[in-house]
Amino acid sequence: MTRRDAAMLEVRGLGLTLPDRARRRPFRAPPLVEILGGVDLDIGRGDSLAVVGESGSGKTSLGRTLLRLLRPSAGSIRFEGRDITALDEAALRPLRARLQMIFQDPLSALNPRRRIADSIAQPLIAYGRVAGRSEGRRRAAALLERVGLPPALGSRYPHELSGGQRQRVGIARAIALEPALVVADEIVSGLDASSQAQILTLLRDLRGDLGISLIFISHDLSVVRVLCERVLVLAQGRVVETGSTAAVFAAPRAPYTRALLDAVPLPIVDPSWIERSSADDVDPQSGKGGCGMKIAGSVALVTGANRGIGRAYVAALLAQGARKVYATARHAEAVADLAKAHPGKVEPLALDITDPGSVAAAASRCRDVSLLINNAGINQARGLLAAPDLAAARAEMETNYFGTLAMCRAFAPVLKGNGGGAIINMLSILSRVNLPLMGSLCASKAAGLSMTQGVRAELSGQGTQVIAIMPGAVDTDMSRDFPPPKMPPGEVAAAALAALEQGVEDVYPGDMASGVAQGLAGDPKAVEKQFAGYLPG
Repeated sequence: MTRRDAAMLEVRGLGLTLPDRARRRPFRAPPLVEILGGVDLDIGRGDSLAVVGESGSGKTSLGRTLLRLLRPSAGSIRFEGRDITALDEAALRPLRARLQMIFQDPLSALNPRRRIADSIAQPLIAYGRVAGRSEGRRRAAALLERVGLPPALGSRYPHELSGGQRQRVGIARAIALEPALVVADEIVSGLDASSQAQILTLLRDLRGDLGISLIFISHDLSVVRVLCERVLVLAQGRVVETGSTAAVFAAPRAPYTRALLDAVPLPIVDPSWIERSSADDVDPQSGKGGCGMKIAGSVALVTGANRGIGRAYVAALLAQGARKVYATARHAEAVADLAKAHPGKVEPLALDITDPGSVAAAASRCRDVSLLINNAGINQARGLLAAPDLAAARAEMETNYFGTLAMCRAFAPVLKGNGGGAIINMLSILSRVNLPLMGSLCASKAAGLSMTQGVRAELSGQGTQVIAIMPGAVDTDMSRDFPPPKMPPGEVAAAALAALEQGVEDVYPGDMASGVAQGLAGDPKAVEKQFAGYLPG
């Protein structure tokens, strides 16, 4: 527990009662119901506290009360030494900049009629931190970059973004005023696993960089333990247990806490997990951890690095400490700018994956590769029967299937010689369901998925991971005819590299892909019929 004299936020005996509108009677005030009772907590500067409990336990109400979005009925709240329990809104307004909240549903938290850049800039303008709207938009662009989004998204509306992108926008708006305390309310509960990992990593990095104190509200203990140093367990509005996250996970005292831990699919908890750095689990010979491969220090080759996701991969690999990246394209001059921007880190290479000679030459030259990213592909946007001939189908199969297979065959011995490594194959959610508008693309991607599974089985004995990345629509030339929302290429690359380090084999980045995957698991025929409605013209 943080010492009282060192705490930034001190809460003692906090209580909250609200009208029970479900029991409202005509011409009478509704009866009051107790939401919180006797809550004590401290949080120091830069600390992180998780508030966990079942739905209806009072977690969200506690977060809103701590920020004085709700007025407590009992107890006290001291923020930075000042009692804010009973302050009116006029007195609270100067403090609002230092107390921020990230809401569970970013779509409802963002104004649907306001562009993203304007939503982020609004608090800066309201508090006089910028001179005008144009400066606000410039600051918004920098904040978007800070949370891993391209500034170009600032011109879009909330409905044009994915769920993960909208949540990052919510984080950007929350940190715009450089707050001291941020309350994050169930902000990853609606996201797929890869997006959850990205948001958690972003929060952890921002907390370290900006010195923010974080209160993280969640019902999922499996995400709490990777982010927070301390945990507070709430049941029916009352604290049943609190302490360091490691201690509570290792030896929960309260039966309610034990029930929460038993209710989620957690692995056996190692009491020392929180003190052990990730580097302790890495094999220094192969650079691989117990369940995945570390990117730092690796040598990667990226096909199709001249645009879209390929360029995003190069940037993400360098940002995560890759020792060298071979950036390849059919014409080396298309990636020369990458080498110029990163001398000694990026090596341009001409590579045509449909030419056996070119593939063999690349494998002979790049003997130090430990990570192969097969990103090159084409989309002719043709139906299977509506196309005038078989040319599109042959071209897509030649690149998307045979070309990727040729790269796996050529580099498997290279990876084995380097003690194992990883292959990432960029596929599509269309590898699992057919969209008639692009029937031949779907067929080639489905063949690519089957090939990936076969290669994975054949290489499992040599310590090589083989990962299938299956996103939905991505904001690239290949998906230019898809309506928004589309994932930015950088988000796809980040999800793929996160999966690589976590040892995940099949990845569905973004809301669209994860939703389709869930639908296929539940009612594949219904998904097939839905996609069949998009017939070629």
